[in-house]
Amino acid sequence: MMQAPWDLAEHLPWHVLTSPLEKWAVQPSFLIGEYLFISCAALAFVHAWRQGEGRRRHVLAWVGALLAGTANDMFFMALPLVDNFWQAQATIMITPRLPLYIPCVYVCFMYFPTVSVWRLGLPLGSRAALTGLAAAVFYGPYDIVGAKFLWWTWHDSDMPISHRILGAPIGSTMWIITFTAAFAWFLGRVVDRDPAVSGRSFAKGLALVCGLSTLTMMVQMTGLQQLDGGVPGPVALGVVVALYLAIVAAGWHKARARPRVAADRLLNVVAVLYFSTLVVIMATFTPETHRSESMHQTYGECRVEATDITGLTRYKYLCADDFDEDFSFACVDTLPEAGSEWYTVCGKPHRDFLRWLLGVTGLGLLGVVLYSHLLGAWRRPR
Repeated sequence: MMQAPWDLAEHLPWHVLTSPLEKWAVQPSFLIGEYLFISCAALAFVHAWRQGEGRRRHVLAWVGALLAGTANDMFFMALPLVDNFWQAQATIMITPRLPLYIPCVYVCFMYFPTVSVWRLGLPLGSRAALTGLAAAVFYGPYDIVGAKFLWWTWHDSDMPISHRILGAPIGSTMWIITFTAAFAWFLGRVVDRDPAVSGRSFAKGLALVCGLSTLTMMVQMTGLQQLDGGVPGPVALGVVVALYLAIVAAGWHKARARPRVAADRLLNVVAVLYFSTLVVIMATFTPETHRSESMHQTYGECRVEATDITGLTRYKYLCADDFDEDFSFACVDTLPEAGSEWYTVCGKPHRDFLRWLLGVTGLGLLGVVLYSHLLGAWRRPR
């Protein structure tokens, strides 16, 4: 039986703490990624705390991202017929399915774009749309690198994640855009009405982003995926990007006149280091040396059908004779027993290393340029 994300599952061989040396021996890139996000989230909090008069709204953005993001992750892990991803075992685990670094991931891809876009003074709708697009740029390299190096594994036959670009589901990109835009919208409604963010506004902001961001994302996704026959696909992705860009453009000339502010050096340096690290990981590590012993899609008989929450059909079990994921069982002596949720999978060599490297590098460069611009790195001092 699948474990709920909050279930401590004492029968499984997981550990709250694992030696970094032990993790380096089997998944070195993951060790770097884990502490990259923990460090970036910590520095983001330092950034929020240093904002003087704007401290409360920045701290609200940080705490809101932490709570709304983690709640979203656990919600989708808890639904048996939506549940389609499984995290690798990190050096610090909260539960068998939730590494500590995952809440930090949410902080990073929601806080960084949200506060960076704030600096432009755009009206709320345009601000939210640009935040969603900027979040997709932030998340994109991680989505590609993480899947390739077994930082998590996907359900093999789940239709909503079947359309992929460089191993990253199109649905994942659409989710990032719509979820983060919804978060920025609800947060912005509170901050715009009370820039000082009183205690009441702080609580209201948390309630809105935690209670409505996921729901608003689901409404958008449900409508958009009909463009590709009921699952997220390239047409829907193109439409949501074009639509959000149009919303940004519509509000661009309405940006409030604001005094020229100093460049945000701290956030800009962290962003550049983040993108650079992911490019270096893709360029230097070899996925076939990685293996992940963790929870994965339940192993079992081939072609046993199940119906997901939208009525689409998928196979209930992962079967060694019939699957197409970026991992194998080449490094293990025996296959998992039927019904196993906890087993080891092995990384697969690059099929097209140059394509993957160029994809991550391109997104990394785009991220560096975008965030450096938003954070004023190239602005001449007056």
